[in-house]
Amino acid sequence: MFRIGITTRLFYALLVVSALTALGVSLGTRWSFQRGFQGYLNEVEARRMEAMAFEFSRAYSEHGNWDFMRGNREEWERYTGAIGRERATTARADDGTQHHDGGDSIYYAVPGVAPRRLALYDMQGRHLAGNHQTEGDLALRYQPVIVDGRQVGTLVGAPLRGLQEEAELGFIVQQQRDGVLVGIATLLLATLAALLLARSFVAPTRRLTVAAAKVAAGDYGVRVPDAGRDELATLARNFNSMTATLESNEALRRHFMADISHELRTPLSVLQAQLEAMEDGIEPMDSNSIALLLEEVATLARLVEDMRQITLSEAGAFDYRIEPLDLAQLTAAEANKWREPLAGAGIALLLAVPATLVAPGDTIRLRQLLRNLFANTLRHAEGATRLQVTLAARDGGATITFGDDGRGVPEQSLTMLFERFWRGDQSRTRSTGGSGLGLAICRSIAEAHGGTIGAEATPGGGLTIVLRLPLQGAPA
Repeated sequence: MFRIGITTRLFYALLVVSALTALGVSLGTRWSFQRGFQGYLNEVEARRMEAMAFEFSRAYSEHGNWDFMRGNREEWERYTGAIGRERATTARADDGTQHHDGGDSIYYAVPGVAPRRLALYDMQGRHLAGNHQTEGDLALRYQPVIVDGRQVGTLVGAPLRGLQEEAELGFIVQQQRDGVLVGIATLLLATLAALLLARSFVAPTRRLTVAAAKVAAGDYGVRVPDAGRDELATLARNFNSMTATLESNEALRRHFMADISHELRTPLSVLQAQLEAMEDGIEPMDSNSIALLLEEVATLARLVEDMRQITLSEAGAFDYRIEPLDLAQLTAAEANKWREPLAGAGIALLLAVPATLVAPGDTIRLRQLLRNLFANTLRHAEGATRLQVTLAARDGGATITFGDDGRGVPEQSLTMLFERFWRGDQSRTRSTGGSGLGLAICRSIAEAHGGTIGAEATPGGGLTIVLRLPLQGAPA
């Protein structure tokens, strides 16, 4: 089945609109021209009647009466045929009379041919010469013949109701022919303009279509030009933003899979090597060997659970029960649980919390967040001798800080602390334990509560993690 593309449809739409517009303008112009031209001819005829009335007034003055004109067709044609359609100078007085300076006429009729729509009557209404006019026609024009301030006759003329003379009809035909030529030229220009406009309008859409096909094929690096301020430019910018997000997500997915495989490889390799050694008799199958195997299995279990936790948190599948809770009591209770393990690692815990500080939150998830922060300090704060935990109300929110005096983290790595599987030791050894997901889980929990979490260098050396939670309202 033949399909008409959007370019062709847009072209035909613009062409039809242009053609209808040109046709409408042509018909309107033709009607307006004919109407205006006929009105112009009637006006010229009225001026001609004024000139004839002046000539008849002079003739009447010479003869003293209308006997020279009564029934004399030759005299009528001699006067009316030789009189111009408009005097060179004709002025109207306030009383409606005309004053002439005797100048020659500008336009002349055909000599010997009297106007067909004129007649001359005396003051008694008797017909003197010319064609009889219908007295009941309200559109008749009456031009008095004035001699010495006294009306001696009346010229009666019928208005022009249609173009009849050959010159007038020829002029109209010429104008119509020119109008047709102009219409054809306009239509050709409209066709060219419609073609160019259709292509220019559809070009961005075509680029988006090609780019969308590439994205569907897996090429997320494609971009389209987004210059301009119209809707198509906005669509192009949104498309580029979407592809950038897809490209970033694809890169994260690949890194995530690589990180998972790397994280799982180490404990699996240890398990495989230990089991093969026991099978070959190199390592005895005693309680120590089994304890080593259980340790690696526990590492795997912890890694799998951390991955499950981060997946659930990022997917919004965590079940949050937001209710008022005492952050001071929760922080103090969790700190007391970690005081002994930290002391065993040579880290003194310093706690500064108010008597009470109520904020909306999920007790279980916030406790999980605090545990991850304490565990992160215990495992990774190399060289630390103290940990300062502070809770305070600042700027309408609750701020919890974990500051140690260890070696800290390079400044360029501070923004990477909360990324999945990131650890400061580039060798990615597990000598310090951890899966690299704890702080990522902390960020998800903080954001679910409408808060933020970040890291900064501790003055004098070390690392400080700052958690900010809202005190009022539900989490965003």
